[in-house]
Amino acid sequence: MTKTVLITGCSTGLGKTTARKFTSEGWNVIATMRKPDESIAAENPDRIFVTALDVTDPASIETAIAAGAARFGRIDAVVNNAGISVVSIFEATPMKMVRDIFETNVFGVMNVIQAIIPHFREHSGGAVVNISS
Repeated sequence: MTKTVLITGCSTGLGKTTARKFTSEGWNVIATMRKPDESIAAENPDRIFVTALDVTDPASIETAIAAGAARFGRIDAVVNNAGISVVSIFEATPMKMVRDIFETNVFGVMNVIQAIIPHFREHSGGAVVNISS
């Protein structure tokens, strides 16, 4: 049975590269991003499904999980890659920006894990990989 991974933050960089690597290893990939870009799916349309997911929006997480499971039958792993960074002097960084970073990089990861656990339980297992800096 072909395994399926849901990866957050696939629009660029490490997320896009991770999606390509899993696909090259024979996995189905649910490539998620805030603003879906279908170009990565063109590389392997049978194995890559692109859908919207904003880690700060629990409804979009649930929708992405449901759409990915509907497309491939189940999800076997999640790679939490979505994140934001800022190059700034800390004392000059507005607290709103610090809170936005935490919403994405900390609470966003937790949101995705909380949403996928029932799916993993229903299918007797799954794996979560968290990427952070």
